[in-house]
Amino acid sequence: MTKSSNKRFENLTKSLVSRADKNYQNKYEKSYLAEAFESRHNTYMDSIVSNLDIYSDDNFVEKTIDDFRLLVGKSGQYKHRETIGTHPDFTNIEGTNIIENHYIVSMFVDIKNSTSIYLKTKDLVWTKTFKNTVLRTISIFMRIFDGHIHRLQGDAVFSYFGWRDKSEEDAIIDSLNAASFLLWYIEKKLNPQLIELQYEPLKIRIGIDYGNSEEVIWSEYGLAPATEVTTTSLHADLAAKLQNRASSNTIMIGDNIKEFLDLPDEFIDIKKYQKNYEDIEDKYILNKPEKKYRMWIFKHNNYLKYFPFLQAENFNLKCNTNNYQYYSNLSALEKNESLKYTLEHPFSLPHRGLSNIKFEWTKENRGKEAKLKNSNGKLQASKSFRNTANESTLYRGHHIMQCKVLQNGRVQETLKFGIFIK
Repeated sequence: MTKSSNKRFENLTKSLVSRADKNYQNKYEKSYLAEAFESRHNTYMDSIVSNLDIYSDDNFVEKTIDDFRLLVGKSGQYKHRETIGTHPDFTNIEGTNIIENHYIVSMFVDIKNSTSIYLKTKDLVWTKTFKNTVLRTISIFMRIFDGHIHRLQGDAVFSYFGWRDKSEEDAIIDSLNAASFLLWYIEKKLNPQLIELQYEPLKIRIGIDYGNSEEVIWSEYGLAPATEVTTTSLHADLAAKLQNRASSNTIMIGDNIKEFLDLPDEFIDIKKYQKNYEDIEDKYILNKPEKKYRMWIFKHNNYLKYFPFLQAENFNLKCNTNNYQYYSNLSALEKNESLKYTLEHPFSLPHRGLSNIKFEWTKENRGKEAKLKNSNGKLQASKSFRNTANESTLYRGHHIMQCKVLQNGRVQETLKFGIFIK
């Protein structure tokens, strides 16, 4: 991971933990972080204890979110539409009988075994502090990737991904990015700190599904003044059911998502359970005579292999198309766009290159369209001293560009870049 991206993750942990600790301290006039470290020394966590006012400040949190958005390539287009409750694009429905069809991606995130938190601690304030820290963590990653938080449901968050001016492909990609980075952060950054504090590691479950405009209606429910603008859709309901079928710290997605993006087999798996010492495939979230609907495990760790800033400390792989930078797995590109990849590296190369350094480029076309055109599989794009490669977008699906840095014939680094094509 690059140093700058690692710093962003560290700042996120500081902001989350310090806000929780500040709230606890305000209630009890003591700090659970300070108590936890009375007999131990940890420079990183000590810095949080001694800088609670800095890290818990709203401005620090907002700057951290902005830094993350820059890291993944998000502009400020949706940042100032953030609310909770009615989706900002559908406020025109409030107080009316309007029924409107519009696609949406629904995500349900639940804290696993949250009821045991109070049973173990017998402390309502600590239970609230912990649960609120988790809900804030979830909310931050929803905001980074343009999600709209529709509702906080006790120990769960229900979010929508999709806007009137955003394509369906991009909304689905946003939801997968939010869920994947949320789990990565919990597993790699937050849980190690919780374990060091001798707390139980955090476990969440995520369910995501997508309904197109024919499968989703927006309308107002309830009796004034207690009303809510929300969706009626099988796929919004299934997001919660998918979450319930997920194992700890995993993502379950509906078949609509797999099929619409034409996700490769590398990113999906079939849920299994054991019966009579045999693995039985559990394929369906809905298995009724009138409708069968498949579910899939989304393998987020495999997916995150295609974000270069997570892969190497001193190298980065960038892509430009039509005079703007395309960030890895940010959105779905149109077909027939020209791409220029550049491997940024610490080597100082003369104009004609260095004989002992080479850059080996490999592209991999994946998906149904590429297969039909006999272009499925790995293709050598370039092998030379050049740290750039030119390509174009041709087939719908998720595709890969890989660059190996070789010095004296030995691989020094390998970076992989993922793109989606409409």
